[in-house]
Amino acid sequence: MAAFFREVLDDFLTPEFLEGVRKKYHFEQDGFMELHTAAKNMLPWMRREAFWDRKKYQMQEPLRPDACRKEANPIYECVVMTLGYGIDQLQESCNDRGGLLKSYMMEALASEILLKSYHAYEQFLRKKTGWHAARYHFPGYEEAFPLELLPDLLRAYAPRITCNSAFCMSPSKSVVFLSELTQEGRHGGSICLGCTNNHCPYRVTDVTSGKRQAQEKQDLPLTYGYSRIFGASSPILRNRN
Repeated sequence: MAAFFREVLDDFLTPEFLEGVRKKYHFEQDGFMELHTAAKNMLPWMRREAFWDRKKYQMQEPLRPDACRKEANPIYECVVMTLGYGIDQLQESCNDRGGLLKSYMMEALASEILLKSYHAYEQFLRKKTGWHAARYHFPGYEEAFPLELLPDLLRAYAPRITCNSAFCMSPSKSVVFLSELTQEGRHGGSICLGCTNNHCPYRVTDVTSGKRQAQEKQDLPLTYGYSRIFGASSPILRNRN
């Protein structure tokens, strides 16, 4: 297991990153300092606890032939990334004190730091191995990669990352996926290539350039849970109408 991507964490408190998060999640201009404070509270925990890892993965059953695939026998590795338990504890503490806005800010910041980590992983892969990530496979989104794979994929990382009987991971700010590797050219796709969830608010629609066109054209909706918590009168939602 390796410490989390240093270049990603080093960028976490920069005005450019925080302003990007503020605009993307529609926090008001005068909420920038509160967003900065939330990030400043998160960073020490992530430096202590966040990590990522990659291991070779052997498919138990062959995938069905895909005429679009260049690789006749795809090579996979299992990749895990987590920000650690400390971020969950910070959010729980905020919720207990009624600081729901700060808790949501941490949710937004954690989501963005994980999104940046996919690119950091791809850079590491190209530099250290010469391979490229042609496609990501997330358990539960494809028939060949059922959600039931998750406990086996996480077995080597317990107790630092676990999942319960409902396949919910702990820490919650964790991701695990199978990276399909290739040496054919360079990776020109995105984490959304092959995903069947077309309504995901984080979906990247332009997989060749990586631009988040869907996010530029429409506001990011809150999850159902946060929508119920904050309501339409919340400062978070004030600029969404």
